[in-house]
Amino acid sequence: MHRDTPHMTDPDLSLAPPRTVSIVIATAGRAVSLDRTLLSLRQLRHPLFEAIVVLGPSPDDSKEIVARHGDFVRLAMIDRLNLSAARNIGLSMARGDIVAFIDDDAIPEPDWLDLLLTGYKDPNVAQVGGFIRDNRGVDFQAKYLVVDRFGDSVDYEGPPQDLGDDLFLALTGTNFSARRKRLLEIGGFDEEYAYFLDETDVTVRLHDRGWGSAIVPEAEIHHKYEASHMRTATRVPRTMYPTARSKAYFCCVHGGRRRPLYNVMAYLADFVRKERAWKNDLFRYGHADQATIERLIEEVEQGVRDGVRDAFYHHGPQGLLADGAADSAGDSAEFLPFPLPLSAQDRLRLCFLSQDYPPVGSGGIGQWTREMAIGLAARGHEVTVICRSETDYPYIDFIEGVWVHRIVVGPADPAEAEREDVPLALLNYSASVAAEIERIQARRQFQVVCGPIFDLEPLAALRCLDIPTVVSLQTTYKLALPHKPDWLSNDWYRKSHVDKVIAKEKELLETAPFILANTSGLVSDLETSYAVSLKPDRVMIVPHGIKDLARGVEPMAAKPGVVKLLFVGRLELRKGADLLLNALPSLLRDHPQLEVDIVGDDSLVIDGETLRQRYEARWRDARVDTERVAFHGAVSRADLLRHYASCDIFVAPSRYESFGLIYVEAMIFAKPVIGLAVGGVVDVVAQGVNGFLLERDDPALLSEAIGRLVKDPAARMQMGRAGRDLYEQKFNIEKMVDGTVNCFIKVACAR
Repeated sequence: MHRDTPHMTDPDLSLAPPRTVSIVIATAGRAVSLDRTLLSLRQLRHPLFEAIVVLGPSPDDSKEIVARHGDFVRLAMIDRLNLSAARNIGLSMARGDIVAFIDDDAIPEPDWLDLLLTGYKDPNVAQVGGFIRDNRGVDFQAKYLVVDRFGDSVDYEGPPQDLGDDLFLALTGTNFSARRKRLLEIGGFDEEYAYFLDETDVTVRLHDRGWGSAIVPEAEIHHKYEASHMRTATRVPRTMYPTARSKAYFCCVHGGRRRPLYNVMAYLADFVRKERAWKNDLFRYGHADQATIERLIEEVEQGVRDGVRDAFYHHGPQGLLADGAADSAGDSAEFLPFPLPLSAQDRLRLCFLSQDYPPVGSGGIGQWTREMAIGLAARGHEVTVICRSETDYPYIDFIEGVWVHRIVVGPADPAEAEREDVPLALLNYSASVAAEIERIQARRQFQVVCGPIFDLEPLAALRCLDIPTVVSLQTTYKLALPHKPDWLSNDWYRKSHVDKVIAKEKELLETAPFILANTSGLVSDLETSYAVSLKPDRVMIVPHGIKDLARGVEPMAAKPGVVKLLFVGRLELRKGADLLLNALPSLLRDHPQLEVDIVGDDSLVIDGETLRQRYEARWRDARVDTERVAFHGAVSRADLLRHYASCDIFVAPSRYESFGLIYVEAMIFAKPVIGLAVGGVVDVVAQGVNGFLLERDDPALLSEAIGRLVKDPAARMQMGRAGRDLYEQKFNIEKMVDGTVNCFIKVACAR
């Protein structure tokens, strides 16, 4: 922590250490980011804070967003776009010892408030801030900011040493806190600052009264730079008037106390010249058109003129709290503690690994990880997911209550690569994941790491980190191998990649201290395939669960008398797409009411052509009515749900599934399901109850099962209802979260 504490003019050493905090968010027209910021407050660890939102003119549903977060968020309205006025309203409502201001496009780290409060151990300190991460969440936007009496700032990497009466340790508005008593003593925020330098003005006025500032580096905020009425998402200004006006006003009020007036005017003239040059650069580089540039320059000039005028017209801060009497405003209001779902002591701090994580990637592991992460976060647990970045840079998001770290892959230690004898690409990724965990562990304090056995994601975490690590089980390389012709036909790839992964999978199954499985069928298959013993003291079984996907989904328009068959999955051999495509000619011939929707990536090439190309050619020769078969390819999640809602029968004859989320997804929509009796499918589909299980991969058997349901609408209805009941009893998201919490508590306590 670094402090700037000038000599006290009126020391009050009787101040008790602060305990309660009022978080004030001034917002206007940013409903989406406001929702995210309010959601992020649920994962703060400090138990004694209240949340106040001051909402300015907003064309969106910001008011409804606040209401969605409950009546424990206190809301006030303001009819103008003036940040200082909005903050004064929040300050007048606040009842905490400390008032912390955060932007509506910012996300605090879980320990933000706890660390901010450590800065107030010195009673001479009136305001405390922390470091700010930029919109990617890895690099810093600001560390130690030093500002002068003209409002010019310099960002220091380390604690500045040259502070004094003309250079101040400044705080930025998105990570700014102060003692409520001290803010009220100076009249709060000067409402002449509609935007820009408002908190800097507070810093200077507190300094001039003898109060100090402090920076606690670890008290971090992530700032997302969302678009606003002031700037675009790329930080190009929409208007310059408020900024220029605040700049001129600040220079005259604070710079004029130390320098002659002609110096101040010369500085402002130079400021206008620089702004003209910068605006012309915006035009030169294509960020704005000429008319916009001319308007922005006019706004700079008018803003400076008005700021100078007002500085000489007024004789002190303006606004709601300027007379110092507003501490009585709302005296009847009490501190309203924010109801955290779980206290810091009762929550789990978890890290999930998944190369895919929606909306980037839509694989089964990624979908399961997302459902698990969101479900656990909704309960109040702290959840982080580490996944692969789809760009060439790493970045961090906070999505639906979950910290999502998207990393880029770096090289593993060569010695480790030689020792592990696994494909370098997989080891590099696993090592990069472990490095990210290590980077953030001091902050996130993970109690459990959980990663999939597929592609050996948790390997480096198991080897290098002193954190209990759970290996979650899915379809492994060895179980997938018989259905991967591209693996089987490429001897070099088989030996250099697949066989090495299979050997390491066996090692992990033998040695991992904690294993999480979704079905007993998968555990049994792995024991047989790898010749290992997976005993109950290491293996925890929690069936997958999914939220109710059917709510609000509108089915597509249906044709009278048509029976819709739906297949979902990649068109590859493991997914059994060839079985269905082989069965379709007879099905279409025998059932004229049947129409087929095939949803999933159909671009995979097998022996020089895709399965779709192969079977379309065969169907043309056999005169199959292909007008009744629609290949949709990969579709959006929303469209996939509409396909589930619109079908009458769901089929997925996969040759192996460790669980098979797609069957449960169809059951949510009360559809009968058909699959093979393999892996975890037998734990999801009950023969003759909610669908049919085929004993072998035979197109004739598949055709027979589908035909029975096409002809029997009563059976379709009965099996669909049974599937929906089974989902509600066994596979809903709450059941999965309950089981996982119990397992992870045991893992965390076993350390």
